[in-house]
Amino acid sequence: MEKKIPGTRWWRVVAPILIACIISFMDRVNISFALPGGMEADLAITSQMAGLTSGIFFIGYLFLQIPGGRVAVNGSGKKFIAWSLVAWAVVSIATGFVTNHYQVLALRFVLGVAEGGMLPVVLTMISNWFPEREIGRANAFVMMFAPIGGMVTAPISGAIIQGLDWRWLFIIEGLLSIVVLAIWWLLISDRPQQARWLPAAEREYLLAELESDRQARSLKQPVSNAPLRDVFRNSGLMKLVALNFFYQTGDYGYTLWL
Repeated sequence: MEKKIPGTRWWRVVAPILIACIISFMDRVNISFALPGGMEADLAITSQMAGLTSGIFFIGYLFLQIPGGRVAVNGSGKKFIAWSLVAWAVVSIATGFVTNHYQVLALRFVLGVAEGGMLPVVLTMISNWFPEREIGRANAFVMMFAPIGGMVTAPISGAIIQGLDWRWLFIIEGLLSIVVLAIWWLLISDRPQQARWLPAAEREYLLAELESDRQARSLKQPVSNAPLRDVFRNSGLMKLVALNFFYQTGDYGYTLWL
């Protein structure tokens, strides 16, 4: 009978990644509760400015998408996300002390930059920890951050605004990022080789499976750098881009405006 492999990686890797992603979701959408919760009135924010306040986050979000993935491959995703959590905390708490809408715009842009590398980094970390036969399930758990984040952000934000005010919404959720930072730093490691807490049997299993996957990929045609124009000529990729564009437009349209 085959010996059962311990599943420590599921709660020491997937769980903190999921929690960090939920916090990132809360930080990006709490503006949709703060604006009608008194922020618009206090800062004299017009509907046009409210739309720009929500949208400027995604301009900043573009900057670290590719660099974040490179950091996770060649460096430490753990440290990258740790510094990201520090940035989220600082920006969120600072938003609780703004006095005009220009400060809000600047902080939302900075928050977008700070969150931009999140998803590429955590998905790369997942690939460092899970063999191909497990990676789909691991990614599925991580991608649950959006619906879970939506479920918890709404009641928490509503309760804070009703009991205190919109400024405390940003301050409290910023402090929550610091709590998650402590959890993140204590629980997770970048790779199985670096995890002292990993049982020996699980480490041996992961290293063997990951090496087997690597060798299988090496037998296939190697991936080479392609000109950017060839990327845009890839019809399959462009269809996926279009599908994701319309999905994200609808998703964040409802999330930020309704």
